[in-house]
Amino acid sequence: MDYLPPPPPAIERPAQPPLLVNTRRSAAQNATQNAEDAPVFYVDATNGDDRRSGRGPKEAWKSLEKVNATAFPPGSRVLFERGESWRGSLLASSSGTTDRPITYGAYGKGDAPVIDARGSSVAVNLNGRTDVAFDGLTITGAADTGLLLGPRARNVSVTNVTVAGNGGSGIVVQGTSDGLRIDGSAIIGNGAYGIVHYAADNTDQVITRNTIADNGWRKDGGVYSGWNGRIRTGEIAHNRVFNNGVNGGEGRSHGLYHDQGQAGSALKIHDNLIHDNPRGAGILAKSSTEIFRNVIFRNADAGLSLGQNRGIDVTYRVYDNEFYDNNGGVLQHQKGNGSITLELRGNVFHRNGKRAAIIIADSIDKSVTGNRISNDAKTESRAGTTAIQQPGGTVQEASGMRPESVR
Repeated sequence: MDYLPPPPPAIERPAQPPLLVNTRRSAAQNATQNAEDAPVFYVDATNGDDRRSGRGPKEAWKSLEKVNATAFPPGSRVLFERGESWRGSLLASSSGTTDRPITYGAYGKGDAPVIDARGSSVAVNLNGRTDVAFDGLTITGAADTGLLLGPRARNVSVTNVTVAGNGGSGIVVQGTSDGLRIDGSAIIGNGAYGIVHYAADNTDQVITRNTIADNGWRKDGGVYSGWNGRIRTGEIAHNRVFNNGVNGGEGRSHGLYHDQGQAGSALKIHDNLIHDNPRGAGILAKSSTEIFRNVIFRNADAGLSLGQNRGIDVTYRVYDNEFYDNNGGVLQHQKGNGSITLELRGNVFHRNGKRAAIIIADSIDKSVTGNRISNDAKTESRAGTTAIQQPGGTVQEASGMRPESVR
C-alpha cells in the first residue's frame, strides 16, 4: 500500500538518537574494510566457465555448483554478476572470521543477481557456517525458505537483499543466533513469515531499515506475522511493516510478534511504521519489550497487545508512540502466573475503532501518565472489563479486567 495518510497531530519529539546497536562491527562493515586484500571470485551465469580460475570478470565461474563446492579462505568475496540469474540453491561452503567474513555479493551494472531456487526447498542456506555476509542479492523461488540462517547464525549480516516470492518464510533463523544484522532489505511476498526466529535466547539481533510486507499469503491458517520470534538482546527499528498475515490465522497474525517464553528480554522496538496488517495487532508482545516512537495504524486488531506471558515475569515500557485507526490502541491481557509491570506514557491515541484507547488489567503493576486521546470519549464495557477515555486529555486506568487470552 503506497499511499500513507498523514498521522494525527503528533507529540513533539526530541531529535532521534542513533540506532542502539552493539559496538561489535557487522560482517558487512568488516568485509568493506578488508576488501583491498581479500580474495575475490566472480560468477557469470551467461559467459562464465567452471574450468576457469574465477579470479576476475573474464575468468568468472558459471554455476552455483562450483561455488557450493569451493572452500573459501576468510575474507573472500564471491560476487555474482548483476542482471544474471541462477537456478538452484546457494550453499555457504566456508566460515569467515569476525574481522574477515565470507561475503556473497554482486558486481557489474544492472539489477541485483537472482538466486532462484525453482522449487527447491531452500534458495540460500547458511549451511552451519559463521561470519558470513549476504549483500545485494535477490533470493526467490523456494518451495519453503528463501534464506535459511542456521543452525546457528553467528556474526551474519544480510544487507540490501530482496527475499521475495518464496513458498514458506522469507528469512528463517534456525537455532540460537548471536550477532545478526538484517538491514536495508526487502522481505516481501513470501508465503509464511517474513522473518522468524524459531529458538529463544537470540542475542545482538538488529533488524533495521527493512520493508517487511505482503507475507503470509498461504491459505493454511498459520500464524504468519511480519516478524515472529524471541530475542533476548537487540532492536527492531526504522522498518516499514505492513499487510502481513493476509491469509494467516484471524487474530493471530501480527505485524511484529515478540513471542512468549523469552526470559530476561531487553528487546527494543522503535521508530517503525506498522500498518494495515489485516489479521491481528500492529505489535503483539508476550515477552519483555521496550516500545517507543513507532507509528502504528489501520491494523485489524489493537495497535499494541501486551501480556499472555504465562510463567515469566515481564516488563513493558511503552512511550512516545502514535496509535490511530486500529481496533483499540493498547490492549493488555493478564494470563498465567508471571507478573506484569507496565509503564505507559506520552503516547497519542486517535480514532480507536470499536475499542477504547487503553484497556489494562487491574492485577498488574502499572504507571499510566501523559497519554493523549484526540478522538471522542469512548467507553467499553463487558463482563469484568471497563475502560474510559477522556477526550483530549489523559486516560483513566481500566479496572476489573479478568485474565483472558486473545486468539
